[in-house]
Amino acid sequence: MSRWFDRAIEVAKSSDGTKKVGCVGVRKNKLVSESPNFFKKSHPTQAMYARKANQPKRIHLHAEVATLIRAREEIDTLFVCRVNKKGDLRMSKPCPICQLAIESEGISTVYYTTDKGTWEIMEL
Repeated sequence: MSRWFDRAIEVAKSSDGTKKVGCVGVRKNKLVSESPNFFKKSHPTQAMYARKANQPKRIHLHAEVATLIRAREEIDTLFVCRVNKKGDLRMSKPCPICQLAIESEGISTVYYTTDKGTWEIMEL
């Protein structure tokens, strides 16, 4: 599992935003999809979940939603990471928009970083 944590950190560093978030989706310990968040992009799927979560203005493409969009097969586990400018881990617990998307895809396990520099697990 540590390779997926490491990969999520690298993906987060590639984000174009000030809040750098990366997400890696795996199935049976095999990489399925990955993506950073994009502040200069949106997508109809992101907009749909933002409306459903009653946050219609939050349409920049979140890393979790982008990872789900890019997936060509089912994902069973997500690894979500946020890093600051120094590369330190920050809180990346999926927001209500992303939680809706994750639940709709039937993903039950999500690991995310905390401000303490650790990983937590969210089971949906």
